[in-house]
Amino acid sequence: MKKIFCIIPIGHIDNKILIYTQMKLEEKFDVKVDIWKQLEEPAYAYHKHKKQYNSTKILKKIHKLKLSGYDRILGIADVDLYIPERTFVFGGADVKKKVSVISLTRLRQKFYDLPDDSTLFKYRTIIEAVHELGHTYGLYHCKNSKCVMFLSNTISDTDHKGADLCSKCEDIFEEKKTDY
Repeated sequence: MKKIFCIIPIGHIDNKILIYTQMKLEEKFDVKVDIWKQLEEPAYAYHKHKKQYNSTKILKKIHKLKLSGYDRILGIADVDLYIPERTFVFGGADVKKKVSVISLTRLRQKFYDLPDDSTLFKYRTIIEAVHELGHTYGLYHCKNSKCVMFLSNTISDTDHKGADLCSKCEDIFEEKKTDY
């Protein structure tokens, strides 16, 4: 039986990026991907001094939905994310609970005061979605800067690495995908 992933829009997310992400994840993971109903903006995760949202709190909220029938869940938000150990993150994942979240905010060129580039934005979205879903399969950060599992400390890292696993991570993924 084919595995099923679920994308959950958190706050308002443009339908075009949801459908594009759905299509690309179906191709990359050979799964069916459903798009769930939109959740409210994650005010519960907002840190007023940082003016950012705690990705761990968002992951907990997604998990509490107890969506049955899905092998993986990916939340997509358009808010700036952080975790206590880092100034910002492009996304986050909970390996045991098989939930992940990405933020679109820092994937847009306008965040860096650059002209919009919708092709680059969509590409970055897929890179980060694949990266966070990779964590839900037990994949760790890779030292290969071209591998999608390489840790992006900057948007340049994301642009450099691409959306594919390196051969080493691909081997690990093939081993783990039936166990996870």
